[in-house]
Amino acid sequence: MFFADGEPVAQPRARACIRGRHAGVYDPGTADAWKRTVAIRAKEAWDGVQFTGPLKLTINAYFPRPKSHFGKRGLKDGAPRFHTIRPDVDNLAKAIMDALTKAGIWSDDCQVVEGKTSKWYTALQVGAQIEIEELK
Repeated sequence: MFFADGEPVAQPRARACIRGRHAGVYDPGTADAWKRTVAIRAKEAWDGVQFTGPLKLTINAYFPRPKSHFGKRGLKDGAPRFHTIRPDVDNLAKAIMDALTKAGIWSDDCQVVEGKTSKWYTALQVGAQIEIEELK
């Protein structure tokens, strides 16, 4: 288990473009800094042995609370616990899985056969708590 600090960013959709007479697709790169952070933190917590079997991935993503959640005396009673706005959990998970693949934690993200991604508000440290579990 490890914690990647910084506001979690979703994997963007590939964008199409036309250059001259050729069409192409590119990754906008908006999640690159976040994916680098995830890869660095994963390597710091990793024992160096690549996962080879089926895996369970659990992600708890923590987002900063907006100012509207606070009143004069602190957090409002009705302030939500869950982050129910964009980004979507599937795109958050995709960015993290891509980072872990590139870091060499596993050979392919298709090894993840079970997963759970949750989004929460926090007044503390933003980021993502990531746990990888080998399944037998």
